Parts: sequence; C-alpha cells; structure tokens
Amino acid sequence: MNTSKTYDLIGIGIGPFNLGLAALADQIEHLDYIFFDKQPAFNWHSGMLLEHARLQVPYQADLVTLADPTSRFSYLNYLHLEQRLIQLGITEQYFITRKEYNQYCRWVVSELDNLFFGMECVAVHYLEASRLYSVKIRDIASGSTFEFQAKRLVIGIGTVPSVPECALSFPCENIIHSSSYLFEKERLLQQKKITIVGSGQSAAEIFYDLLQEPERFEHLHMFTRASDFFPMDYSRYALEKTSPEYIDYFFSLSNKKKKEVLSRQNALFKGINFSLIADIHDMQGAIRILYPFKKNDLCTSSELRAISVVDDKDATSPAIKMDFWHREMEKELVHYTGAVILATGYKYEIPAFLQSVKDRIRFNEDGLYDVQRNYSIDYHNSIFAQNAELHTHGFNAPDLGMGPYRNMVIINTILGSEHFKIPKRTAFQTFGIPTELTQRTDH
Repeated sequence: MNTSKTYDLIGIGIGPFNLGLAALADQIEHLDYIFFDKQPAFNWHSGMLLEHARLQVPYQADLVTLADPTSRFSYLNYLHLEQRLIQLGITEQYFITRKEYNQYCRWVVSELDNLFFGMECVAVHYLEASRLYSVKIRDIASGSTFEFQAKRLVIGIGTVPSVPECALSFPCENIIHSSSYLFEKERLLQQKKITIVGSGQSAAEIFYDLLQEPERFEHLHMFTRASDFFPMDYSRYALEKTSPEYIDYFFSLSNKKKKEVLSRQNALFKGINFSLIADIHDMQGAIRILYPFKKNDLCTSSELRAISVVDDKDATSPAIKMDFWHREMEKELVHYTGAVILATGYKYEIPAFLQSVKDRIRFNEDGLYDVQRNYSIDYHNSIFAQNAELHTHGFNAPDLGMGPYRNMVIINTILGSEHFKIPKRTAFQTFGIPTELTQRTDH
C-alpha cells in the first residue's frame, strides 16, 4: 500500500461489482486504483453458498466478459487455466453454482495486487485545496490507521439484511436472517418445526435444502405475503430489459412513475428459478410418499404482522408465535414454530463514513441517493455507487449480468473518454416512443 500516491480511484468494498471494476481497471494503463474491504477475505454471501444453488444469470455474465471478452479475468479463461473448459461444453450447464462463482471471484482476487482485505473505511473527507478525497482506513487486525488520497471514489459496500419491522429485535436466537443460514443450520435443525418467511430465490433455496433432510424435521413451512410462488421471467423480451436502452428509458420516467413500474416487475428480479420450483415440487411429492407423517407446506398471501416467544412445555426450547394476516381471505392466523428463517431480502444503507462529505452528495425527496445516469451520486461526478440505484435506474441494479455495463460507464466517466464501446441498441422492442412516430404535444 502506498499512502503517498494520489490515486485516480479508491474503491470501498470488494463485492462482485467492485471486483469487476478493479478487473477492468487493471488493464488500463495509467489508471491508478486501490480497493479496500473490511472482510478478512472475499466470500460472496457465504451464508448462502448452498450445494445446489445456482446463479440466475448465465456464466458469460461474469465480472468482465460483457465489457471485454478478451480479458484475462473472464470465467472461460479461469476454466481454461483450471483445465475444466472442455467439461463446460460437455455438461451444457448454462447456469453455474454459487460456489463455483465464488471460487471464480476468489481467483480474480488472487490475480490482482491492489485489493486489500481486513481494511475498514472509517472516514472520508474532501480536501478543498487539492480537490482530492482523503480516505481513512483502519487495519482491523492491528488497529493501525492509514490515509489515502484519490480523485474519485466508488462505493461498493453491498446491501444489508432487510427484515420486517415486527422482527427487528430478533427476540430469540432461533430467529435468523437467511444471510446467516449455513452458519446456523445445524443449530436450527435441532428444532422439529422450522418456518421460512419469504418467496424469492433465497427462500426457495433454503426450503429445498431443508427438504433434503426430511428425517430431521416434523413441520417445515414457508410463508409469503405474495399471492403465489412465481418463477423468474426468463422470456426473451423480459431479458431485453436488462439492457442499456431500458435503463435509459426507466431513468427518463418521473419518480412517481418509476415506483409504479417497479411495483409491477417482481417477476423480473424477485422470482424463483423455474427449475428450482420443479425440483421443490418433486421433492415434496417424494416426501409425501416416503414420510407421510411429515408436514411441509407453502402458504401464500400471508403477511407477517407480529412475532414473539412463548412458553411451550412440549418443546425443547421456547416456542415462537407468529401472527399473520391472510391478505385475500382477510383473516388473522397464528402459527407456532421452533425456528424462523427470514428470507426477506436486502436493502441499501448509506454508510457512516460518508457523513463528512454529505453536503457533496445528491439526495432525493425519499432520502435516497439521487443517482445520476452515469452512476455518480455527487454534484461533481467524483463519487459513484454500485447497486444503489434501483429507484433511479430500475430492476437491473442488483443484476450480476449488468455489473460490467455499469463499470464501463463508470470507467468511461472517470477517463473522460469512451474507452469501452457501449452498445447503443441491443433490444428488438422499443421501450419509449419510436423515433419515427410523432409525439403529440397538444394535450
């Protein structure tokens, strides 16, 4: 680490998005960068690296290929170096496992020199005289602090678990968020009744994982406030919306209209893999035959309203009482369980270390970043954020496959030139008003 150098770019957080940015930046001469992450090593959602869980994007949507297919950091080059490239063709598997993706990312980390883990950003200041950002970093192991200076920052700290307000206090140790599932699984399986709350991919993956061990539970339930457990829309016209032109279109809408559109797009980014739905259904059928006294159930339209701990003389530990409201029948229902897994998603939180430069950052009326089209969040195109633009750019924000595109835009903005050639038209459909049609203005 060189504290005397002025960097063109400092990245805070090293998840897949900032890792992809570092991989692309590494191949650009005269672009000096350094990235920090407070975790001891790279691990992507380590609490959810389940044996059978697969990505919802194809393997070519890796860290770099859609920006630079010749990059040495591509997934195909990783397989080539591992002597497993031919296997990919034989298996014809389009969607790789989360574990495999994590291993690929860890390989990319090992190939880059300017990534530092176990290093926490504690403060950011803007130096008016030099027009630079001063970033204070603390070495978690030693407690030592270092200061680095950069022209621009990219914030890629990721999201934090989101839980229903009624469960914020986590009244007992047997109520967890899905992000820590693998770390807590063995302890939770000491309970005979297990309940999952959620309807997306994570909830389904956990439900399927627990179905593999029917001898270890008596009751397994999954509740969702949605009206059904719906598949991810993977049709071609839906996939066309993961494109630069759809982002252009969505970005042009009013804030009110953006919220309306997002509320109708759950199937585009919150659904379950179609194959996983089939696997779950098959497994439930097998359990019904082999273990007819075991109960496993999926419950829709059930909104969690309250959660508490009550005494149960027949249980090995205090029981958890869950109060639901059935949204369609408009009735209350009470459910008792021994363990709860909240697969209720994630949310973005503005990091405390940006407090001292808050006056330089743009915010909207909801207190969220007012993210610009080039993914900057300040008034000077000098601070960028990864995966913090769902409300401004659309459902593509958390999509791994759109990470390379966002990074192309960020790097082009930093360089002030079109280093990466960004495609202008990839979709057959038109999202706004076709240019050959006349737009009426007399209304």
